[in-house]
Amino acid sequence: MSEAISSEQLSKFHQLIEDDPKSRVLERAVSKNGILATSADFHSEVNMDPVFSIDLDTGDVANQKQSGRCWMFAALNTMRHDLKNRFGVAKDFELSQSYTFFWDKLEKSNYFYENVIKTASLPTSDRKVAWLMTTPQQDGGQWDMITAIIRKYGVVPKSVMPES
Repeated sequence: MSEAISSEQLSKFHQLIEDDPKSRVLERAVSKNGILATSADFHSEVNMDPVFSIDLDTGDVANQKQSGRCWMFAALNTMRHDLKNRFGVAKDFELSQSYTFFWDKLEKSNYFYENVIKTASLPTSDRKVAWLMTTPQQDGGQWDMITAIIRKYGVVPKSVMPES
């Protein structure tokens, strides 16, 4: 379609759906079960072979032990895999999650204090101030946060700064 969708086209699409009795069944199924459950193809899942032809040597898995740092562990494990391939580090080699966690908490604390300073003239009943005071730091993070930490502070082996 090279033109914008018109209201006439929308009406026509709507009427096509209304005229098809199967559409009503599908509408009820999606409303009741959700689109993912409704669209699952159980026959293809049964026939799917869970065996892969390529095995990747990923090394040992670092365990975050429900510490809310899965995003950090994922990034450091990816780096570790690359270090292993490039430099042949030991299979049980790990980068320090505590090291990056420390710098992450410091940066998040600074961000919180910067926001406190910016909102110091606002009343405590202000929504932004209230939110800041109830949520000074969030657990977790994402790729851009860990890469910023690593670019700024680097990484160290776990033997230099182990879990505490």
